Amino acid sequence: MPIFKKSFISLVILAYMPVLIFLSIGFFYTTQTKYLIKEFVEFFLFSTVLYAIGIVLFRRVLRISWCYFSISFLFLISFLKTAFYYLYQSKLTISAFYILFETTGSESSQFLTTFFDLKLLIISIVFILFLLLTFKQLNYLYKKEKSLFYLPKFNLLGIGVYLVLLIGILSSIYLINWKLKHNNIIYLAKDAYVTYQEAQTLFQSSLVKQTNEELKNISALDESQTYVVIIGESTSSRNMGLYGYYRDTNPLLSEIKDELLIFNDVISPHTHTIPSLNKVLSLSNYENPDVIHCGSVVQLANAAGFSTYWISNQQPIGIHETLVTAISKATKEQFFTNALTNKQLEHDEMLLPFIEQVLNKKELKKIIFVHLYGAHIAYKFSYPPRFQKFTDTPITKFPSAKSTEQINHYDNAILYNDFIVRSIIDQVKKREENAYVIYFSDHGDEVFQDIDFVGHNEYHATKPMFEIPFIVWTSEKFKNSFPNFDTLKRYQNRRYMLDDFIHSFSDISKINFNQFQPERSIFNKYFKDRKRIIKKKVDYDNR
Repeated sequence: MPIFKKSFISLVILAYMPVLIFLSIGFFYTTQTKYLIKEFVEFFLFSTVLYAIGIVLFRRVLRISWCYFSISFLFLISFLKTAFYYLYQSKLTISAFYILFETTGSESSQFLTTFFDLKLLIISIVFILFLLLTFKQLNYLYKKEKSLFYLPKFNLLGIGVYLVLLIGILSSIYLINWKLKHNNIIYLAKDAYVTYQEAQTLFQSSLVKQTNEELKNISALDESQTYVVIIGESTSSRNMGLYGYYRDTNPLLSEIKDELLIFNDVISPHTHTIPSLNKVLSLSNYENPDVIHCGSVVQLANAAGFSTYWISNQQPIGIHETLVTAISKATKEQFFTNALTNKQLEHDEMLLPFIEQVLNKKELKKIIFVHLYGAHIAYKFSYPPRFQKFTDTPITKFPSAKSTEQINHYDNAILYNDFIVRSIIDQVKKREENAYVIYFSDHGDEVFQDIDFVGHNEYHATKPMFEIPFIVWTSEKFKNSFPNFDTLKRYQNRRYMLDDFIHSFSDISKINFNQFQPERSIFNKYFKDRKRIIKKKVDYDNR
């Protein structure tokens, strides 16, 4: 009997080893202990359900096989949860799965290149070793005490045990569903996939069309107009010379600084590309997040009589077609340069010939949307070798070999981005047409400015992740045609969040439509400050 008790205790410890390792390692990397405890409770209950199902449904060899499968599966979940706590000091959320669904193969490899460091390698090795040791001990217990795996039998006592197990399964599932389902990785994955598919269906049925019936009473000037909207990637104004950064990362744009409207206090609505651009490029905003299907900037431009083009250096396909790609499909013509070659990455200068080609088209009115690769992580792949200018030790509150490497790569990527944006402006400028070029980024990145971290996520949500450039170049003909153009210079310090971009876009493009709100346009004299809410309820300006 003592041997049985000792063996039984050993079996229980082995069964819950994934839970114990998660709790032990996660404790050192979380800043939210109460959430870690909730995850621990949920993980314990979920593990119990998994084992109990095997005991109830299977007998003998199938039962031990289920035990091995369950432990392997739980170790995998434990590793994913622990790795996420290590990387982000937070639990897995539905938004993390959304990002996964929108991620391409090359982006995944670049993510691993940036974040898979020595500590994460050690954590991985620890999990592998404990998994192997657990299998070894299970095998030992199985040979020594097979009755542990075969009980209970179908007798009076066994039926009682089965009833207890069934009650335990049902009550655990109830508790998880009632209070802890947002901590369960199966629930999160399922819910994320279902809602993502619903969004895809909605977007494919509404945003890919060239026009949208929700956009009404559209009017625009019938005169020569050439407009370019450049969408950057992961570019924080914090690291731009134009915005006061100590390194000269914008030498070319600085040369024409007097020709630019540089808006100093613009932020993105989110820290990731897809949720950010879903709002930026549509009618959706913080107050009305569910009206994204009611119209995009592309559909508005189409209805106003512009020929629209989408030229992108981002891959159009992830696990599914991305939602931004759905918006782009409403343009008259699309060019995806990263889909034209077998290379995983083409630098942004590959876009320039396509922009030139569209600019040469003899059309009265056209709008070109340019989606850059920008300063995409991993930064070292974002620029060609000839732009490797910054190699010295940068200024940072978090000095290390890693921060030096990442900051230098990031600043070089910003330097290359400066060349790309200036090149596009020059392409438009030489035509001497009625034209503007607007440049902004989908979001910024934290690169060891406010915290010891590189990249972007909405869990940390530091200011560099939201602070973005918003720059406008206009031709002389545009200035002469735009009423009170000189007053725009007085607006450069307005606080603005880019989820209202469609109103600014229509305003500067001289397009009127029924949903236009002048108080939401950064270019309008009736502009009104509004609370810039991030993370659903956080006031960005009063954090």
